Amino acid sequence: MVCTFCGAPSDEGAMVCSGCLKRLHGVLYLREWAIDPRSDLRSLGMRSACLRVGPSSQGEVLLEKGTDPYLLLQRTLKAEDRSHLPTVLDQCLAGTGLDLYVIGDEQLPLRPSLKDLLTMAEGTDQEGERWGRALVRLGNLTAISARDISRLPLGEEGRRAAFVERASRALDLYSRAARIPELEPMARANQAMLRHWGGDDQGAVEELRSLSSSDGARLQLAKVLWEMGRQEEAAEVAAQCADPEGSLLRLRRGCP
Repeated sequence: MVCTFCGAPSDEGAMVCSGCLKRLHGVLYLREWAIDPRSDLRSLGMRSACLRVGPSSQGEVLLEKGTDPYLLLQRTLKAEDRSHLPTVLDQCLAGTGLDLYVIGDEQLPLRPSLKDLLTMAEGTDQEGERWGRALVRLGNLTAISARDISRLPLGEEGRRAAFVERASRALDLYSRAARIPELEPMARANQAMLRHWGGDDQGAVEELRSLSSSDGARLQLAKVLWEMGRQEEAAEVAAQCADPEGSLLRLRRGCP
């Protein structure tokens, strides 16, 4: 078998060679990008216009000014007072569609800035629940990437290595967020989803059952059961959520 990208010989069961496989190291790969590039603005309840020019008290229009959360984040990073950074980062990540509980059906807008946000957390540390929430969302982003890249035709060894690389980064983000007592159950629930994507279905079910006092963990438990082929049991768990119809729709989204 030859490599799909360069034509060099590839390992058995893989469609890429070892050289091209190394190039995937550190790449934020997401299988289901959102096709609507303005979905992150709409998710924050903002208008969908790409550019709005109106009356300005300063008498000029500056391109770096705007309501886009990423632009606000960039201004915050350059400001002397960065005390609002956790809130702005959390809002920016929420606007892309990253919830606090990872389910696996998320579709994120194609944003090169997503990797920048992930890198930012590696060299920065703050305190407080807002910063912890941002770390949870970044962990979810990395966990989704771990799941998606493990489904590529990289060969058994390549898939495992790619998953472990990203999963370890997600676990680190979750462990940092778990230092905040209010976020510890949430971080554990997201870790359970990561265990499920890594092949430990039963361990994930047991952990999520112990955390199913919240709607987010209930939906995660239902999703794991659904993907295990236990649809009736999954539907019963989803019916216990505050929005049973919406929860059932999320279970079916992305499923054949």
